[in-house]
Amino acid sequence: MYLTRKLKLGKTDQLDRLARRAGKLWSTVAKWHWRFVDRQGYWLSKGQAQKMYCKGFDGLHSQSAQAVADSFYDSLQSWRKKRKNGDYEGLRPPYKQKRYFKVQWKSGAIKLRDDGVLRLSNGRGNNPVLIDWPSGQEPKRVEIGWDGDQYELRCQYEVEEDQEPKGTKKAGVDLGERHLATVYVENGENVSVHGGRLRSLRRQHNRMLSTLRSKIDRKEKGSRRWKRLARAKDRQLRKIRNQIEDFLHKVTTRLVNVLHERRTGTVVVGDLTGIRERIKYGDRMNQRLHQWAYSKFEHMLTYKAQLRGMTVERASEAYTSQTCPSCEHRHKPNGRDFNCPQCSFEAHRDVVGARNILNERYPGATQVAGEMASPTGVRYRPHMRTEPTSSESQRCNPATAGKTCTEPKGSCGQAGRPVG
Repeated sequence: MYLTRKLKLGKTDQLDRLARRAGKLWSTVAKWHWRFVDRQGYWLSKGQAQKMYCKGFDGLHSQSAQAVADSFYDSLQSWRKKRKNGDYEGLRPPYKQKRYFKVQWKSGAIKLRDDGVLRLSNGRGNNPVLIDWPSGQEPKRVEIGWDGDQYELRCQYEVEEDQEPKGTKKAGVDLGERHLATVYVENGENVSVHGGRLRSLRRQHNRMLSTLRSKIDRKEKGSRRWKRLARAKDRQLRKIRNQIEDFLHKVTTRLVNVLHERRTGTVVVGDLTGIRERIKYGDRMNQRLHQWAYSKFEHMLTYKAQLRGMTVERASEAYTSQTCPSCEHRHKPNGRDFNCPQCSFEAHRDVVGARNILNERYPGATQVAGEMASPTGVRYRPHMRTEPTSSESQRCNPATAGKTCTEPKGSCGQAGRPVG
């Protein structure tokens, strides 16, 4: 497994030169690719472009130059795939020229010296990039790009999955927009991750973006006040994006630790590929769904679970929240509770979905008799601990959304406040 480590580098003349050289190469590849298409009706292959424009390109290592062409053709291939599937409305292929572009190094151009300095080669006759590397492990791939304020080093390095799961239980995970994840643990306690904090940050992001855009539009483009507002917009939105990233990291780490404590060995996650194209709920709800960070949440959950020795699999989530786990009668529930009209089975809707996702991958692995327990909640707090504690087994039930919490203050810290 590969993980990414980031390091802020500031801004230097050497990094500026490298980024400009990479931008010039990108522009050259893009310009001549589309000239071949317009004049001869011929699409250059990646290998042809690398041989014609990357070989002997001065100022970059040969592998770094090839990586620029790789990035262009990866973007082009993604656009062609979406065009073939009919999902490319409003999307345009990569054609714009760039003044700056990210610089990438592969393993052949990376060396970690004995003094802890990371050496990134830039080809014969050019000074290498030297960086004090805080880790003793040599990365396999390195990228330097602009993060909005300064250059940022992104290193991918290999890690071993050296931990063993505590047990062999299976768990199904139903991803959602209101509750980010609801987990059905086989013969165990069900868990729900509340997404109220993420929804609040998204609303703050949208309001701030709308307000600052309206102010910018009233200024003359390029003026001093226009530039000041544009910088303020980038700064404020970047702050919110960092808060969202922090939130997702904390709740996924907490959830994986809870599953590890529950002796889970296999995690089955519902596959939501293409969900944004399949559903239409109006402008406001569509905006929320298109800002739904399920892919990033799933990615974090997957690699963190694998680091704890768990196996992560995927299963179709179609109709999982509408199928009764007791009699398999399909019924679309109203609200957060599932009440089967056929057999009078009652449970939380998201728990039903998580159980059916697990049963989709392992048919007959879970047997349901009577009611299923409502999930306990994993809530976000800015400085919350990532390790679960025994006192946290009593959590607010998300099925009681809209009601008043009556739990003792020591159990969830939310006594007397609205729940859900």
